[in-house]
Amino acid sequence: MNLFHIQSTLQEIDWTASFLENNFIGIGWPATGDLEHEPAEEWKEQLVQRYRIGKTEIRDVLDTLHTFAYVMQDGDYVLINDDEWTYVGDLGDYFYDDSNGTGEEYICHRRGVTWLGRIPLAELNDKVLALVSQYAIIAKFEYPITQAQLEPWVSITSATTEGDNHSSVRVDEGTIQEALNVLKKALHSEEEDLRIRAAAAILQYAQS
Repeated sequence: MNLFHIQSTLQEIDWTASFLENNFIGIGWPATGDLEHEPAEEWKEQLVQRYRIGKTEIRDVLDTLHTFAYVMQDGDYVLINDDEWTYVGDLGDYFYDDSNGTGEEYICHRRGVTWLGRIPLAELNDKVLALVSQYAIIAKFEYPITQAQLEPWVSITSATTEGDNHSSVRVDEGTIQEALNVLKKALHSEEEDLRIRAAAAILQYAQS
């Protein structure tokens, strides 16, 4: 499993609310067509003709398209963020949706997402904060995903945000208890940072 961060402001349009409410993420350059049905040379031709992208930029754009369609996989985790929160999602498959058109105000390259929880930006560890601070449209976490230390937050926010617009997750009581047991074990971890996060998550649940 890999972890990615993707920008949710594209062409100066903030897509964060739409991504969260409609359970997807996406990127621009819709005129390339379906990335799974068109060869990379066709992507390049359309980028040059339709968007007039120069030689210095085109490699980065091609890498972004390739990463979105082929490097990201079903079951990977993805992060998006606004000014206060980072949202954690479980990725689905790539699909191309041009039902509303292919203008720059539309997002045609998409992946479905099941949103699992959210974390205050101030609570991210240094490695994840560095990831979400990158300017790249898509950035990959270069460490084992366990070092992101997302589990306590994902477990507890999935259980406590049933009525929240940012989460469509429904969690049964048995799963909630299992998540709390995981957090209780984390309280005795040798890593101080993990102990603090587990304690904060348990207190947050207790106050809900």
